[in-house]
Amino acid sequence: MASLRAGLGGVTMAGTLLVVGCGGSGSDPGGNGGSGGNGSQGASTGNGGSGGDGPVAVLSAEAGFIEVPGSPTLGLNWPARMFYSFQPAQERPDKAPLLLFFNGGPGAATTSVLLPYGTAPYTLDPEAPADAAPIANAASFTRFANLLYVDPRSAGFSYELATVDPASDCYRDVPLYFADAADFVYVLLEFLEAHEPLRDNPVVIAGESYGGTRATMMLHMMQNYARDSDSLELMDRPPSWLKDKMQAHLDAAFPARAGAPREPAQVAEQFGWQLLIQPSLYGAEQRMYEAPMVRQDPDFAEYFADPDAWDGYDVRRTSEEGALIKEHAYHAMRTPEHLETLLGVDLTEVAGLAPPGREPSFRYFERDDPAEIAASESSLRAELGELDDTDAYWLPSTRPCGSFAGDYGTLSAFTSLLERTATFITNARYDAVVYTEALPVFLSEHSAFTVDVDRSVPAGAARPGVVRLTNDTTETSFRFPAYESGHKVSVDAPRELAEDVEAWLAETGATAAR
Repeated sequence: MASLRAGLGGVTMAGTLLVVGCGGSGSDPGGNGGSGGNGSQGASTGNGGSGGDGPVAVLSAEAGFIEVPGSPTLGLNWPARMFYSFQPAQERPDKAPLLLFFNGGPGAATTSVLLPYGTAPYTLDPEAPADAAPIANAASFTRFANLLYVDPRSAGFSYELATVDPASDCYRDVPLYFADAADFVYVLLEFLEAHEPLRDNPVVIAGESYGGTRATMMLHMMQNYARDSDSLELMDRPPSWLKDKMQAHLDAAFPARAGAPREPAQVAEQFGWQLLIQPSLYGAEQRMYEAPMVRQDPDFAEYFADPDAWDGYDVRRTSEEGALIKEHAYHAMRTPEHLETLLGVDLTEVAGLAPPGREPSFRYFERDDPAEIAASESSLRAELGELDDTDAYWLPSTRPCGSFAGDYGTLSAFTSLLERTATFITNARYDAVVYTEALPVFLSEHSAFTVDVDRSVPAGAARPGVVRLTNDTTETSFRFPAYESGHKVSVDAPRELAEDVEAWLAETGATAAR
């Protein structure tokens, strides 16, 4: 099925331990050759890889911060530190793809869902009490990939590096989509630069909910980095560093064509995979389009009859059951021993997490009371040190600066990416927040494609499903398996999701011998 993969294709990093690796090679997008190296910085606990030919890179679990510059939506002197957690593949991490995970919101912490539930080596049990410890995860994605989790600005463990006034320092007329996506591109490129064994590995952008918009804009930025800014469609204000930073990465990772600008299809040979979990691709218009369809679905009748009693993220659960899952994650992020288990690192060794290394630091408390937050994270403060009333160790979400309304071409960007980007979209049956059963119909009516859903392929798959898009010049498709799940597929169906993603990565060439 040819269309499943059309074209395979002044900053500081805070860490805790030195990771030393060797090896790392791959084919150059548009050329030949590879790269090798021996050193990177990060926070580690000691986990290697085995198997295959040649030297084995030693990569370990780590956590830390990457400093990102101010963006067009913020005051010019408003940089931030974005938190990351890295979990290496169990075997040959220098050869395995890198999955960059983030939740949506916008402004939702990745450490609130995708990290603690269902994807990493340890997971929370959604049926357990809120204070239950993490357990080993038999469905960990580290069986087949390296995992990188990143919290957005001022959410989760990420924090600002200046005291700001959101009322005057936020430029609300600037689209959030571009500045937000640029932050994550910056973090990804910095992480790859500091981890030479991973520098040329295939990268999979894995976003949930609004993370679908973020993933789309990230891939659009990276694949089109070499175009002049005045002709770069869908990019309102390309970040000033994008072109040079992308070129520097590609030159270092694939030196055979150093200095040569890459075409989008060539960039997609490394940055050409997206895993979208219940994605929002077109913001409010997509939700308005889905609303009448989900209301006609008989499985949602009880929810719409009494929406306060049921959880819109999974209409099979009561509101109280949904709140317990959320509370469990919040408790784990604020309990040192549980957090260390999930991250795989000693919290006291994470540079930039505790004072005085995190100062100056600031959190944007639009949705939270600072006094209540301080009380909820008393265990963390006892372990790491007290913070002043403008700061917190962990916030589940924030409302970032920037405009959310309007059409900024995200749907057009998404459909253009499909020609050269392997795409996997979950279809969760009980999600009232993003009703993905409507997605093929939405694409058919809001794009230039004829859309067809084939639920018979891949043959033999436990959860088949492919959406094909065709027009006069193009035929492409994306994987579209169905899950007995709510919005948070990694919570409800972790084993099924991991099995399907592993098979998809193998089918599309991300895990091929390199």
